[in-house]
Amino acid sequence: MSMAVKTSHEQAQAAWQSVLTQLQSDMPRASFDTWVRDTQAVSLAEGTLTVSARNAYARDWLEARLVDCVQPLLAVILKQKISVRFVAREAIEDELDSLGEEAEAEVAIEPVQWLDYDRIVEPHKQVVVKGYLRRLGMEIGPKAVWLYIGFHQAAWRVHAQGREGGLALHSREVRRFSGLSFGAFWRLLRHAGVQADLRGLVQRVDPPQERRYHRGRDGRPHRVPIRYQVCMTPRLTRADAAAVHARLKSRLKHGLSISDALQELLAVPDVAELLGPVEGEQARIQFNTIMDMARREANEAYTPEVDRLAQALQRRIINSLGDIHIPHYFITGTIRQFDLTPAQAWLVTVARDMAYLNSRTGERREMVTFKRGYREMAELVGSPRYKTVQAWLNPGWALQQRGGDLTRFLVEVEPIGPHSYSDLRVEDLPRSFRVELDEPLDANGSHKLDANGTHMADANGSHRWTQMEGIVDANGSHMLDANGTDLNTYQHPSSTSQKNTPTTQHGEKAAGAAPAFWELEVLLQQNDVHPKVQRELLEAQASVHALVSWVLYVASPASGNLSDPLGYALSRLREHPLREARGIFRQLADLPPAELLMLIDSTPARAYEIPTRMEHPLAAAWKKAMGSNNPRLPAVRAILFTEGACE
Repeated sequence: MSMAVKTSHEQAQAAWQSVLTQLQSDMPRASFDTWVRDTQAVSLAEGTLTVSARNAYARDWLEARLVDCVQPLLAVILKQKISVRFVAREAIEDELDSLGEEAEAEVAIEPVQWLDYDRIVEPHKQVVVKGYLRRLGMEIGPKAVWLYIGFHQAAWRVHAQGREGGLALHSREVRRFSGLSFGAFWRLLRHAGVQADLRGLVQRVDPPQERRYHRGRDGRPHRVPIRYQVCMTPRLTRADAAAVHARLKSRLKHGLSISDALQELLAVPDVAELLGPVEGEQARIQFNTIMDMARREANEAYTPEVDRLAQALQRRIINSLGDIHIPHYFITGTIRQFDLTPAQAWLVTVARDMAYLNSRTGERREMVTFKRGYREMAELVGSPRYKTVQAWLNPGWALQQRGGDLTRFLVEVEPIGPHSYSDLRVEDLPRSFRVELDEPLDANGSHKLDANGTHMADANGSHRWTQMEGIVDANGSHMLDANGTDLNTYQHPSSTSQKNTPTTQHGEKAAGAAPAFWELEVLLQQNDVHPKVQRELLEAQASVHALVSWVLYVASPASGNLSDPLGYALSRLREHPLREARGIFRQLADLPPAELLMLIDSTPARAYEIPTRMEHPLAAAWKKAMGSNNPRLPAVRAILFTEGACE
């Protein structure tokens, strides 16, 4: 039986190799090298050849363009009718087999500081984190919160594989659930201020300057994964830790033992009484957990019983706000699709957590009131500027907007009463919002997916279990794959009944030619950049947005006599992998590729051509930076966008 399987596998490999040889001669070199060259035959069974692609994005590209081309070739080679099926490689290959062979850096995750009851939580198609992060987020900010969520979910994967001592994972496993782009993820992870905020949550074990290498299976040296420790239970805020420590010391000064003092604190009926500030007390030592402060105060008297009481008190404080359930689709799809900033995404998450869908009664509580209005909402995302939140929720303030349209998720409800009105001038006026608990799936929101699966939870967190199987099967075959790519076959109706104008037609064309997001490896390969330069930039985790910004800069009149956009961009990237061109070029590089393509195509290359009228917030800034006509833009379009394949 094993010989038959082996023979079938060899037959599949030989057939696919013949197809690759034919495709290499028929396809453009850039397209073949980018999408096809690294595909591999996996199996041949029951008339279906399964072929692995580099990732889900490559799989979708191959399915859309190559199926009709390769099936006739396979029928001739194998002398039978053959169907071809493309799958993402990360869905089938073992993580350990790929150690040292991927371009991106790896991180080694070691779950530490477990509380007894936390081990029973095993999220599947949702991320489950402690509701206490709402309180902690006010101190460390949403960027650090999302980084922690990414590491937290990666650590769950380590636990699911039974590797309590740690396991090497690809960095994309962390970044995928952080809701951050490639460049933002690495910039924040290396930022000194963010590193300080993550103390007690995510700790890098290896010194920052240390680089260790091991010899890979190819005989070449490869960098050893960077080791991180992830605390599965979040630390206390500095203010809460100081308040609890002051109350613990007060009881110790009155002659109580450490065990009795902890038991008294556990007996306090309302957790809020423990966290209120103590007058005249100033924190001299910063503690992350109750266990840390009990260990310091007890010294030699720190017994297993004291540790048990300290854990119980820590668990009671952390669990006091229940759990937050965040669907995978929101993190991997919605945040990017709607261009939400980390602060916006966190505000939506907090608002949805304050609302709920009662799984027992079917009651939906979609109304959430912020008693101190915009100021309270700003504090929840760690911002000192309430006007930032005010601009998010008032689309008319176009010049002050940054990020996505938050009114798709939070709809303000006018106060009821003859003398009630929403005064935008009062930052702490109570404001009520209807929270959209359904996840928008398309641009106009006409098709929605329950953001919380089939159930949400009660406000106190006592029934906060979410079942996602109705939305996404365990293998991702129903609606979404593991990275959130749409796999459903639902035909979405048109978002408007109006006839297509030249602008809308142009937008549809651009959307079809542009990728969903930028990938540095893809841009380098499709432009035939030297393999040594590719390897250098990928190992340095260079920013793809920096590359795009420098290409645009060279195309602008401001660059002077520069004439090689790609060469100049690569030289700047090799000098500073994360430094972007400043000003408008940085903003343009942050646009979704489809929007940037529309702006490029709206500007004629020749002076006598008439520019296309473009309705876009950056249209005026684009024209000012690039001019009314620009002969360099076709070269930029060729660098950033490629079209066509085996057609």
